[in-house]
Amino acid sequence: MDPLIVENQPQPPQQQQETFPPSPPPESSSPLEQYSEEIKNGNAEVLEEEPRNLLLSVLSEIKIGMDLSTVPLPTFILESRSLLEKFTDFMVHCDQLHNVHTLIDPMDRMLAVSKWYLSGFSYTPKGVKKPYNPILGEIFRAKWQYHDTTTQLIAEQVCHHPPISCIYISNRKDGYVVTGTISPRGSYQITSLVVHVEGTITLRFIETNEEYTFNFPSIYARGILFGTLMTEIAGKTSINCSSTNLRADFDFKTKPLFGGDYNEVSGKIKKKGETLYNISGKWDNRLDITSAVQKKSSSPKNAQVLWDCKNAKKTPKFIKPIPEQAENESQRLWQFVSNAITKRDQKEATAEKIKLENVQRQGVKKRKEKNIEWQPKHFIKVNDQWVYKNSNFTPYNPNEPPEIFNIDEESNN
Repeated sequence: MDPLIVENQPQPPQQQQETFPPSPPPESSSPLEQYSEEIKNGNAEVLEEEPRNLLLSVLSEIKIGMDLSTVPLPTFILESRSLLEKFTDFMVHCDQLHNVHTLIDPMDRMLAVSKWYLSGFSYTPKGVKKPYNPILGEIFRAKWQYHDTTTQLIAEQVCHHPPISCIYISNRKDGYVVTGTISPRGSYQITSLVVHVEGTITLRFIETNEEYTFNFPSIYARGILFGTLMTEIAGKTSINCSSTNLRADFDFKTKPLFGGDYNEVSGKIKKKGETLYNISGKWDNRLDITSAVQKKSSSPKNAQVLWDCKNAKKTPKFIKPIPEQAENESQRLWQFVSNAITKRDQKEATAEKIKLENVQRQGVKKRKEKNIEWQPKHFIKVNDQWVYKNSNFTPYNPNEPPEIFNIDEESNN
């Protein structure tokens, strides 16, 4: 049994309104201070000469706009975890969804969902780190505990070309289920690598039958030609709830060449096209919200803090120990690659990574020879949509057995 954390706190049946504390004045800094702060906070990584030259050698063989899914990048640029696990970062503050479904006002629910969505960008690794491309059939499971509830996740790599990852997240006791597919597409630009995160995720509140559909911005690896690597998030995203006619639009911005700052994002909360709230700030620091609906005779309202990343605690995530995982679970599958990366042994990491890739190629070859089509184990395609086979969207019943995502060792393929 893995450890549990239960916080015995009262759970009100309904919350009247989502409130936010007053916003303190923004801090200012010079461009040099900003850059130094990025280095200090671990958002930038200065490469030594040997790995820098190796990276440039790889990039010299790549054409601009070329798909990076088949390009073998050097292992020093790898993050020691699979993309399936990386995707779970957007649940790092899933406690922000606690009792959101009980909020009476639909606008309060949209504001709370927007807060939770933006909180998911607060965790970033140092410099530029690329997670492993998941192996076909790879599985990842995790759970989070807060306020005497458990959020459980199962993810599976259902396709390799193109890469498609499916997720199913459930906390019916707290009134929600999250489903979706993600398909990253990387390419090389003149001075950076970019990953476009295609696909959509849907958050469903069971009791109100509301669905909030959202997507993710692109990820840019900057500084690859100069040896100082940094990750930036950029692009326009949205959260849409068709049943309430509410929509949130966000613009994740890159730092301008002169002035500006890193990690800035702006947003608008709209109803039937009319902007009711404005959001601005830094997704890794603080986000403020102001009302956009004011009478002409009234003075502008003060900004309030929507999300304070610096003072927020992550919701604890629990993963089974590697010996208890199935052979195709992410951490067990990639453990030898991860161990080598941790030891900074790039030769061993590369060798272990090649072993896994060869096993996958052999599997593809055997299925092709036998004319067998790969069948995912936990997700099924229904009307062009990937669906978790054991999906449950019924209201929570305290008398029913707990929902546990068990995985056996047996493979269907």
